[in-house]
Amino acid sequence: MTEFIVRRHPDAKAFLARAQGHLVGREAENVLMLGMASSATEAEHALTVDRGGVCVMAALQSGANLILSRGQPGAVEALAEQLSLDTSSLPGVIGPARTTASFLESWHARTGHETRFQMHARVHELTEVIPPRRPPGVFRRAANSDVEPLARWADALNIELRSEDPPPGEQSVRRRIGLGRMYVWDNGGPVSMAACDGPTPRGIRINFVYTPPEHRARGYASACVADLSQLLLNEGRRFCALFTDLANPVSNRLYARLGYRPICDFDEYIFVP
Repeated sequence: MTEFIVRRHPDAKAFLARAQGHLVGREAENVLMLGMASSATEAEHALTVDRGGVCVMAALQSGANLILSRGQPGAVEALAEQLSLDTSSLPGVIGPARTTASFLESWHARTGHETRFQMHARVHELTEVIPPRRPPGVFRRAANSDVEPLARWADALNIELRSEDPPPGEQSVRRRIGLGRMYVWDNGGPVSMAACDGPTPRGIRINFVYTPPEHRARGYASACVADLSQLLLNEGRRFCALFTDLANPVSNRLYARLGYRPICDFDEYIFVP
């Protein structure tokens, strides 16, 4: 029987050189890992699992939780065993639901460490926008003058998402504005926001979608995400992807109406110190 071999890579670039062929086979499903690897310079953990000289699984941690790709049981067990021997701690893990469950079972058996459930998420893919109703206002790229309200929204979004130790909202917003990846729907001022991050060979991930409570149920988020998605497709992306919290049925219905289709369910867990 061919054994699984875990390889540790020195940085995200070396990791991507080995893992990309495996990850692009399910590019939308792996949009988070591919995007993270393409933009990161360093990684706490960058591992691939080979079988018969072929990469069959990948795992990456770059400043946040360990991200897993889909993997068969033997590969997952080999990965968990390798990581359990490492002296550095893992804050948490996120990946396709079945793979994550298998990893946590192996991890707990080897370390005894407990975990806390964080989120059931779903990855969605869009290749063609279904235009929504147009509310009053215009879609535009965010400017430095928008930092103050958008930073408050970013902090509120992190609370809603139950994020563990996120960067301050102002830091996140300024970075995205500086990269030209932050957008708003403007109706006498910003009323909704959305951003894009982590380009992959053919796609890109939309995130940071938020509308403050006083502006909700007016179609601003739908219009903002639809126009951003169309902009990215017009620029040559074959698809846009995004993650939703399955505990929020409103956002899941919103994205479905825009043309986003479910690809894979992800589970996120936090390791208890």
